[in-house]
Amino acid sequence: MKEHKEQPTVVFGHHPLTVRDSVFPVTAGQRLRRDQARTILEAYGAAPGVFLHHAGHTHRNKRTLLPQAPHVTLQEVGAVKEYPGGFCLLRIHAGGYALNFYRAGGAAARAWTERSRWVAAGLWPHHALGRSVADRNAVVVRDLSGIRRPTP
Repeated sequence: MKEHKEQPTVVFGHHPLTVRDSVFPVTAGQRLRRDQARTILEAYGAAPGVFLHHAGHTHRNKRTLLPQAPHVTLQEVGAVKEYPGGFCLLRIHAGGYALNFYRAGGAAARAWTERSRWVAAGLWPHHALGRSVADRNAVVVRDLSGIRRPTP
C-alpha cells in the first residue's frame, strides 16, 4: 500500500473495523481490537487510493464512514444464509462503484429467509437488513481509472 497509495484499492476483510449502531451488545469477537482497527484506519488515512473496506462477520448490511479516513467506506454485508436472505454485488467502473443487495429468488431460500426472520426474539431484521436502503444499496462516483492488476 505504501508504494501505490494513490492507486484505487478495495480491501476485503472478515471483521469490520467498527461495529456501530448494533441492536446487540458488541463483544470482542465481533470486531477487531481497537488498537488493530486504529492502526488500519491510520494506514487508510495515509493511502488516498483506498476507497472501500468490505467485511461480513456481523451478518448485517451497514455502511460507515469514519473521520480518520473519510474517503473509505466501511461496508458490512449480510450473510446469505439467513434473513434478509440475499447477497451484495459490487460493480467497479472507471467512474465509481455500485453496491447492490439482491434477495435470493428460489422458493426454498425464501422460506428459510422467513423462518430465520424471527432469530434473536424477532430483532434480527433490525440488525441484518440495515437501518436504511443506503446500508445495502449505494452508487459512489469516484475516479477509479487507475485500477490495474498488480505487478509481481
